[in-house]
Amino acid sequence: MTVIATHAGAVDACRLAFAPDASAVQALRQRANATALARVMAGAVRSLKQLRLQPAVPARDWGGAAAVLAAALREAPARPAEAARGGKAAAESAEIIRWIDEIDDAEMNEEIERLRREAAGEPALPVKPGPRRIYKYKPDDYARTWVPDERAARKCPGWANMTKPERREFFGYTYTGPVAPLEMLTPASRAAAATGEE
Repeated sequence: MTVIATHAGAVDACRLAFAPDASAVQALRQRANATALARVMAGAVRSLKQLRLQPAVPARDWGGAAAVLAAALREAPARPAEAARGGKAAAESAEIIRWIDEIDDAEMNEEIERLRREAAGEPALPVKPGPRRIYKYKPDDYARTWVPDERAARKCPGWANMTKPERREFFGYTYTGPVAPLEMLTPASRAAAATGEE
């Protein structure tokens, strides 16, 4: 980059030095600039040449590491032979447990889609090779502490069609503390707060 920039600057300085409207002083300065830029360019070329002659990575003394690694590889147990392609591996029928809180969103969405298709009677997703994955919560997972609320199965008639006490009972609202400052409430809410409905 330095070589290109200095070359362009030297060419431009020469152009200005030989411009028809340039005075003698201006021409002298531009020729001096061109000479200085040419020297910088030559120095950059020399530095680049020296860098190219150096090895990309300094030589390292590995000592007897090659012999040690070769001996370790010879003593390592052989890998089990893979099942023949097209044949059914014995481990294919095995099952592995995948903890739900450790899988990513893509895998979770795939399992949800598989369960949805199974419940709807739709064609199943393509079976992946390898052991079957079973998704479970960990024994101490907080999801096991969930208790279903029977009120969640009730159909909501719409909050606008319910009175305040009905809303409190339906949505399980049990707060009995102070309401907002009265000056912030509408007149209807102030009246409800005065009668104890708010």
